[in-house]
Amino acid sequence: MDDLDDDLAVLAERCADADPGIRRVAMMALAESIEPEAEALLVAGLADADSAVREAAARGLDEHDGEAASLALVGALDDAAAPVRLAAAEVLFDRKDTRIGAALLQRVGHADAFVRTAALRALRELVLPEAREPCLAALADPAPEVRREAVGVLGYLRDAATVPALVKLATDADAEVRRAVAAALVISGPDSAGGPALLACLADADWQVREQAAASIGKARLAMAAEPLMVALADPAWQVRVKAAGALGKLKARSAVAALGGALTDPVSNLRKEAAAALGDIGDAAGLTWLEAAANDPDPDVRKIVRWAVTCCRAA
Repeated sequence: MDDLDDDLAVLAERCADADPGIRRVAMMALAESIEPEAEALLVAGLADADSAVREAAARGLDEHDGEAASLALVGALDDAAAPVRLAAAEVLFDRKDTRIGAALLQRVGHADAFVRTAALRALRELVLPEAREPCLAALADPAPEVRREAVGVLGYLRDAATVPALVKLATDADAEVRRAVAAALVISGPDSAGGPALLACLADADWQVREQAAASIGKARLAMAAEPLMVALADPAWQVRVKAAGALGKLKARSAVAALGGALTDPVSNLRKEAAAALGDIGDAAGLTWLEAAANDPDPDVRKIVRWAVTCCRAA
């Protein structure tokens, strides 16, 4: 106590108060301090008898980046109270602390699906090569949320050797898993075995899977997908149509000029913008007829992109 400044000394006293409400408010106040002593008090708060205090301590540690704080939050994933576990999981995901990679990897095999999910989610953007094997094993987890997060980690690792394992999950029973697979298969590139799986996702029953597949196809420059993408320009979900148009532009698919031209009359302005941009990216003079017809589009953003696309097509 003698080593603390006056404000921290008062907060330290409140952390030991018999009233849990006072202890909780103390935790919230400690979140505003950048002092290491404040971090230590918050870590201690994770062991408080009251779950509301522990939750406040976990959320307060979002403002502190010490390794001890990160490790304490990993431990809090096992807390008996769901709000505390959730708070710890959210803060761990936000902090992206590579120093606790080993501690998180240990939790990937935890008995509780929530802990496995939270650990994988926190590992995703750490891009740790040692996460590869545990994540490949987690692809067979009975909990779909665990499979989804394992796919996400593998996607960030960008290891082409994991593509065959990811492809197997393109037909997973859970739509969110399939969507994660569609996102991760960007790593397959234009000539990989991931191509057919992405095409399967483009025809998925769930529109969000189709949307993600169209976006990934464009990023991967999957030339074999030009015709399916043209079919997707008539998808019932406008979000899918938008991504399909953008992907066709990235592929510079000249065969899609007429289909993209037709999309310039779609009632969704976002699609008209994307179709015009795609025609500009393709840069084929054959697109001028449709672009010039769209010169007076009611949306000023569409008109702006149309003018740019006309310039590109005339320069071709």
